[in-house]
Amino acid sequence: MKLKPKTYYKRYYKWENPDSDGDWYAIYYTGNKWVYKIASKYNNNPLVKYTKNELWTIEEWQEHIKHRNIKTKIMSKEDVFLELL
Repeated sequence: MKLKPKTYYKRYYKWENPDSDGDWYAIYYTGNKWVYKIASKYNNNPLVKYTKNELWTIEEWQEHIKHRNIKTKIMSKEDVFLELL
């Protein structure tokens, strides 16, 4: 997947360890250069919202996703709004 600027993404994590507590996901926003973590949810815990902290560049995040084969999908603004309610 080629990441685009000014787009929302949902990134899924599934723990391979059977002793782990489960799965989680995070919502990110790509600006013109930087990627920002908007929120994350772990199992049945409440959604945690973040302020816009710069995490890494779009290019760095692209390489990270590519090498780790992480499931990532585009989210619409409406879906992000519903998640954050």
